[in-house]
Amino acid sequence: MKKKLNKVIIVGILIVAVVIVIFLKNKTESRLSTESEVEMVESIEIQEIDSIETSQPEPDEAKKDSIEIQKQENIISKKVEKSIDIPETKKQKIAENDVLALVNNSQITESYLNENFDNLPKQHKDMFKNDKESFLDQLIIKELLFQKAKEKGFLENISESDKENLEEKAIEKLIMDISSDIEIADEEMKKFYNEHESEMKGVDFEQVKSDIRNYLVQQKQSEVMDQYIEELKSVAEIVLNEEWIKIQQKSKPKNPLTEAFNTGKPTVLDIGASSCIPCKMMKPIFEELEKEYEGKANILLLEISDYRDIANKYKVRVIPTQIFFDKNGNQYWRHEGFLSKEDIIKKLNEAGV
Repeated sequence: MKKKLNKVIIVGILIVAVVIVIFLKNKTESRLSTESEVEMVESIEIQEIDSIETSQPEPDEAKKDSIEIQKQENIISKKVEKSIDIPETKKQKIAENDVLALVNNSQITESYLNENFDNLPKQHKDMFKNDKESFLDQLIIKELLFQKAKEKGFLENISESDKENLEEKAIEKLIMDISSDIEIADEEMKKFYNEHESEMKGVDFEQVKSDIRNYLVQQKQSEVMDQYIEELKSVAEIVLNEEWIKIQQKSKPKNPLTEAFNTGKPTVLDIGASSCIPCKMMKPIFEELEKEYEGKANILLLEISDYRDIANKYKVRVIPTQIFFDKNGNQYWRHEGFLSKEDIIKKLNEAGV
């Protein structure tokens, strides 16, 4: 039963807001433990975790086989916007050197960013190749968490001479401390089960209770970390190299979603990757819909590696993900995993198409 469940329930692991930098080296892949080995269909999420060799599923199996939550499920890449009066001396310091950001007087240089970027696996390099600004934001978040970990004394008793490893372990301690009090009531688990009962394929509540608890804990961990990082940003003094930011913004591809909203028509967006099996199955469906709804709705199929800023804005955690917008650009529904043409048409009808 548990093997069957793994193909229908969305599960994840510890969610943190900066682990793209912290855990990329040694922890790029994680899955739900099962009593037997289960070969799951690849679903490359916001970080594009290394591909898994799998066989092509039949279309009716794709929906239940397509969803797999990544380690870095809820990476936050919000831009740092603060109304702090920055001394001209600090602005000048940034302008005259290769400093990209000052985080409470701690420097993040362009050489440091490039070094970290060069050490990323190819999949992750592809994610940031057109969005170095977001990668800088990850380094800023990492620095903020390390500073807080140091303040709380989490560097003590860590026997690690390598600076990067020391920072990683200290931040891990901080994250565990922040999320240690999270609890899930039985009522919450039962509610989740009832809402997804059709996906359980006859598996009863007691058999999936522990998996549901793990998933809901991870959701709450994500929320807690999101809030914690925003609080750190709100009190931090963060100075960005504005000229470098402008250069990065100019180099980004045009935003097709903004252009779609400007048409005043409903929009359905699919974010996926060419190496993801259920994503490949969505492609011919979207090609058909694009022809059938020409002039009536915008049908967009985007590669996540090219539009990571859009994926971050709409908190895309697994791929493929479909997001539906009304004619005013307001999101009214979303779905994760394979979605049939019939279901897409049904949701488009709700927007008056």
